[in-house]
Amino acid sequence: MGRTVPSFRMLLDSIIMELGDFKRALRRRDQQVFDRIMDMAREHASASTVAAAVDPMDTIVLSILIEQQKQIDDLKEDSDAPSP
Repeated sequence: MGRTVPSFRMLLDSIIMELGDFKRALRRRDQQVFDRIMDMAREHASASTVAAAVDPMDTIVLSILIEQQKQIDDLKEDSDAPSP
């Protein structure tokens, strides 16, 4: 029997497509940043699938925030490391 509900990954791709006009209106550099941010959301698609009752945009934003926080933490660690 087939799925009656699209997977979160399919839903995410659909949302990204809906944001296509927004992306095209951005400057080229910002378009590249947009793509990287959407890749951050894809990193947590499996976890977002579990939260099916939550608004998909909430899990997309949370996924992006998690990835950005990891980058901030890495930068902090690099700046706290003693120089050789």
